[in-house]
Amino acid sequence: MTEERLYSFSYEQLLEISDRGNIQVTPGVDKSTLIGLLLDAFEEDRNEREELNNLAIQMEARKFSISQDEELDLGQDDDLELPLRYNETSATLLLRDPSWVFCFWDLEDKKADEIRNTPGFQGLVLRVVELNSKQYGKDNILDYFDIPIKFSDFRRYVNLPSEDTWYCVEIRALVEEKDYLIIRSNIIETTREYVTASHDNRNSHSDELIRLSGFTAEFGETHGVSGYQEIPQRIIPIHDLLDEEQLND
Repeated sequence: MTEERLYSFSYEQLLEISDRGNIQVTPGVDKSTLIGLLLDAFEEDRNEREELNNLAIQMEARKFSISQDEELDLGQDDDLELPLRYNETSATLLLRDPSWVFCFWDLEDKKADEIRNTPGFQGLVLRVVELNSKQYGKDNILDYFDIPIKFSDFRRYVNLPSEDTWYCVEIRALVEEKDYLIIRSNIIETTREYVTASHDNRNSHSDELIRLSGFTAEFGETHGVSGYQEIPQRIIPIHDLLDEEQLND
């Protein structure tokens, strides 16, 4: 209600409005003061209603936000509940560091049952095969060793006896005096703790990568590095690169 509208009412009507709105009015107050009191009361009431409306909106928004968070959490939980196995015959080998690999495998249920029921079956082994190249072949096998496993096994860390060579793993079934291949993994190359020289040729694009990295012959001579092939794969502490005078500055 506007101020102009209030002035159109009689004094008695204004008193009735104040009475209905439970607005305390001092007896004998003049009309202008009464209208001012009413306008203040109307403004206060409007502010309270806006605050209540905002609070209600905030509460609804918060409930909606909580609902969204719950749905998101449920979705994340569903994504994290990965199956232990996919019932597929497979084997995968991952290099953890030059001395350790992680291998995981699975045997299809039907295949596992066939192996169990094979006459003369004695067990399963995880065969770790060392190769002299990235191509598998009988002539490329340098050495191997067997690790007994069970049908309930699906993964294992393996310590490698050699570095700077190639490895793969095989799941094999022992039947009487022989063993039979079930599945062979990918082939991985183990590397030493420094940058391995190119296996193709020394004029490969690795020279360009070294140049882009900022390494120069002058840097190597200054800091006792004989060649980029032997640079350790680690972060060099800054104090190793600064002389004593620079450190004191």
